[in-house]
Amino acid sequence: MTEGYLENGVYWRHNDFGPGRETMIFVHGLSGSSSAWIPYEEKFGKKFNLLFFDLRGHGKSVKKTDGGYYALENISGDIAALAERFKLRKFILVGHSLGAILAMDFARRHKEKVSRLILLAPNYRTNKTWRAKIVNFFLLFAGITEPMPFEERIGVHIDYRRFFGTGDWDAGRMYADIRNTSLKVYYHCLREAKKFDGEKFIAGMDMPVLIVHGRKDTIFPAADSARLAKKMSNARLEILPAANHILVINNFRETGEIMEDFLFNPPR
Repeated sequence: MTEGYLENGVYWRHNDFGPGRETMIFVHGLSGSSSAWIPYEEKFGKKFNLLFFDLRGHGKSVKKTDGGYYALENISGDIAALAERFKLRKFILVGHSLGAILAMDFARRHKEKVSRLILLAPNYRTNKTWRAKIVNFFLLFAGITEPMPFEERIGVHIDYRRFFGTGDWDAGRMYADIRNTSLKVYYHCLREAKKFDGEKFIAGMDMPVLIVHGRKDTIFPAADSARLAKKMSNARLEILPAANHILVINNFRETGEIMEDFLFNPPR
């Protein structure tokens, strides 16, 4: 894998780009990093050009003090900057959790660049569920991080094989993630995620879309993915009965097989 940084401190890596192959860009979830996609490198690396990056303040990307640095449109801009950096006119966009929200936001802003969209455990109405009330309470508490000292630095890539089979609220995995990302960055990104308006995304989205969700997801309800799929003209919905929110890690085999089938047999 080749790795590097955008000028704004966002870390990226990619496999050997082959001529004539489609490119897939992967967007990880809140407080995680691109190392969550390592199993997918082996599965898709021989057939596709693969591009991974760490969200601002996550993994090996630089953590900055300015809250505006983490604005939703800025992270969407990072995807656009990567597309420009690697001269990608059109590509497949894959996102998990917060990464799925960011993928939807990018597709809304740059529909012409997305050939296919894969959303893993997404939420298109982050402000309209009872979980939003819990998030609002947390944001009030987490706001105390604003005046706290903060060192601009980079983190590491966590080996997520250690957390295979963990639940949505596993304390060990969450501690490792938030310690690596920092509570301040977690707060800023969570606050931004709540601003996303999925209804604006749905309008005019006619590219093939795959939605995969775990029925046991206690963070983003699978029922919302079912609603989203019904609202879209060209979407395929797959519900994994035994999966929770961490399906990218816990259910790689099933998720990867569904993605592969979609990529070669998209809805028409």
